[in-house]
Amino acid sequence: MFEGIGVERHRLRIVLSIGLGSVLPFAGADTSAAQTSGAGHPATETVHVEIGARSPAPSPDGSTLAISVLGDIFLVPIEGGEATPVTRGQSWDRHPAWSPDGRFLAYGEHLQGGSRLLMRTMATGLHQIVLDTRSDGGGEILQIDFSPDGDFLYFVRQMSQYDAHLWRVRPDGSDLEQLTFTQGWHEWSFALSPDGRELLLETGRYEGTDLFVMDLESRSPVRITDTPERELGVAWSPDGGTRAWIESMDGVDRVMVSTGGAPAREVTRFPYGQSELVFEPGGDLILANARRLHRIDPATGESTPLPVSAPFERAADPPDDLVITNVRLFPATGGDALIEGAHVVVTDGRISAVGTGPVEAPPGVPVIEGNGRTLLPGLMDNHRHYWQSTQGPTLLRNGVTAVREPGVAIADGMDFKDAAALGILPSPEIYSTGPLIDGWGGYHPMVDVTIEDPAAAAPLVRALADQGVDALKAYFLLEPDVMAAVVAEAHALGLPVTGHLGVRTSLTEAMDAGMDGFSHIRIWKDLLDPAELPDGRRESLDSGVDRVSRMQVDWTRIDANGPEVGALIERLAETGTAIDPTLYVHRRQQSLRTSVSMESFDRALGGYEGMKTFVRRAVEAGVPLLAGTDNVSINNELEAYEEAGVPRARILEAATINGARWIGADDEFGTVEVGKRAHLLLVDGDPLADIRALRAVELVLKDGVVVYGAGR
Repeated sequence: MFEGIGVERHRLRIVLSIGLGSVLPFAGADTSAAQTSGAGHPATETVHVEIGARSPAPSPDGSTLAISVLGDIFLVPIEGGEATPVTRGQSWDRHPAWSPDGRFLAYGEHLQGGSRLLMRTMATGLHQIVLDTRSDGGGEILQIDFSPDGDFLYFVRQMSQYDAHLWRVRPDGSDLEQLTFTQGWHEWSFALSPDGRELLLETGRYEGTDLFVMDLESRSPVRITDTPERELGVAWSPDGGTRAWIESMDGVDRVMVSTGGAPAREVTRFPYGQSELVFEPGGDLILANARRLHRIDPATGESTPLPVSAPFERAADPPDDLVITNVRLFPATGGDALIEGAHVVVTDGRISAVGTGPVEAPPGVPVIEGNGRTLLPGLMDNHRHYWQSTQGPTLLRNGVTAVREPGVAIADGMDFKDAAALGILPSPEIYSTGPLIDGWGGYHPMVDVTIEDPAAAAPLVRALADQGVDALKAYFLLEPDVMAAVVAEAHALGLPVTGHLGVRTSLTEAMDAGMDGFSHIRIWKDLLDPAELPDGRRESLDSGVDRVSRMQVDWTRIDANGPEVGALIERLAETGTAIDPTLYVHRRQQSLRTSVSMESFDRALGGYEGMKTFVRRAVEAGVPLLAGTDNVSINNELEAYEEAGVPRARILEAATINGARWIGADDEFGTVEVGKRAHLLLVDGDPLADIRALRAVELVLKDGVVVYGAGR
């Protein structure tokens, strides 16, 4: 199971994504011939992206859509077609909004540490900064809209996944005001009434979201929906007579329409795809679903695709032939020792030779002198939530050349994955599971999709596969029969599945169903009395009962050296089921003493010792270990394994070949062997003597290109 799931699927995808054929299926992109911009300047090429259109905003005259595509703003005719870029640059731009007179276009510019709300004058191309959250409390700016009179810009400001609220500000940056406040709730989509006096607002906590109409003067709400589903993507017609929204449940996005206050009716439906909805001036709806646009007649539900082709310029294939010589090599091919005096030759981004002793470089090919430093495969973080576009450079500097994304809003995740693959986002290679697949009452509403019916599993899995996921992530409120249906369909499509389980479904039940891996070591159902199990619904498992997280499980109540744990580990080893334990995030710092009781802190310390023992025993038994951080430093995680007693060679394998093997890409990267893509890391020191040597990064190559260190 560990060896084989998904290999053919991912091999095909990788070959296509790195080629320069007429169509790249992962992004619906085709590539024109390279163009040289002049002597001494690198060649560039134009890539046309046909999937990725999001956040449609019709112009006031109804002729044009402003959209975002892979972090840039474009204009496209209202009937679709060739898009014209409005923004270009290193920021990630989204959520365009027209002023009522069409003279200005506002949008959010996402940067390291926050966002800027910008307003562009369309006649001149100049822009002004309305708000910079980096100097005003932080947060990410999401949906934006002008008031009908143009006096205010309304926007969602997200501080965390449980704190996304509605704000407004005048276009000159004055009178900044927060309109919704409730802690632990979130508002992610809204629509202003045509007279500007009311807001149609999506709001909720864990059990989905509902719609309310809020009077802007009194701030009093009137409930519109009361369902277990999530309502989102709200829209209000220009004549004020019709409201529309998306109702998302069991992996289906239903377009709901209410006219004249009548009960809402479903007019059409689409597979789950992080949908957005807006009325155009003529009264039709524009839907963005699965990063494609559609026009919908709100009366009949008739849907018409709106094609988009967005051009991007990127550097043409750079010179990526080089020789690295005089290194100590850890090839991650199964040995426990370094190869002294080694060299590696890279040709066209792949490893073409590996050997020892002197090597003669071809004419004109640069030689990097290793000076006895250690060369090993680039690292893979197998639990990196890629929720922001700006984290790539830091990961590359730390030697991480690939990540497994274990839970993200599907359209965001595919955006980042495609942009990284196209070379327009500086980032490690991204392998994504898409959203957390959870049961109703999901714990992470920003990044999950909920299903209750086993029959809904197969259509949802197919929809996620069609959108480009590389694996799936089952979450802890899934019932066993639903989880089993997810795994069965995923395997039928060649996708591996990891699970953050233990509440509704035990690890044993999951392995019986064929689960390929587990995230975290939060084991309830297999090892604890059922009376002690958390319910998981209507509460935060992290802090709702005890500040020492219930979500981590109280390992002081489990004998980590006992036979029950041993039997579970034996089953993991027999089935080849991998674990990414995210050990370091369970390590309690001394600063926690000031916020919990002495008893709780002592329990946290003792529990961490049990977790370390579990990880060490699992590795000794042959359970595949995947290095995953849950968004801390990869070095902290690897050093936690060393602290737990895991041999250093096994630690390096956990951060290299094991992740590539699990995702089905071990024929492409993860070892230093001829034919592999040149994801390489050079460090000053010997990580087999001290794992902390991985902090001394000298050089990082991704596909043979130096992305950090000497030779940049």
